[in-house]
Amino acid sequence: MDITVQLEMDSTKNKFTTIYPKFNKENNTWNVHAKPNGDIQLKDKTYPYLFWESNSYFTEEMKEGFIVKGENAESFLEEKLKILGLNDKESTDFITFWLPVLIKNNLSLCSFQSKKFFNDMKLNVTPKPDTMIRIFICIKKIDAPLEIREQNLEKNERKGFTVIEWGGSDF
Repeated sequence: MDITVQLEMDSTKNKFTTIYPKFNKENNTWNVHAKPNGDIQLKDKTYPYLFWESNSYFTEEMKEGFIVKGENAESFLEEKLKILGLNDKESTDFITFWLPVLIKNNLSLCSFQSKKFFNDMKLNVTPKPDTMIRIFICIKKIDAPLEIREQNLEKNERKGFTVIEWGGSDF
């Protein structure tokens, strides 16, 4: 399937710091061919995913979330990512990126702030996916447990053409 993926953000506040593979800078767009197994072709190369990073480290006040000990980080991420709808491969990618941060912190406040963040950082995909799962985790090192309302995560069900995007911020 041929797909157009466009990132839309306020360039007066945010700048892309890394993009791989490069996209059309005029409109922040990749025009790719996606295979049924999830591989993405751009020109003559195949990629497992598209990557972007910006300087907009989202640090909205965390009013709800989870207190996570480094020793429990792996099981925490496995449990929450399953609820959020990631498959084993996607969870492995997420966990291998964020697990070292949580272990290093020893104790973290974690909050999934996907809706707010992704309202500010829009992802436009054509044709429109049947399912779009976007996950953004904020991780804050803390020195001692604190009182916080436990976050209620909505279960994502996958069907048909599915787009996955995940990221986070560590502060």
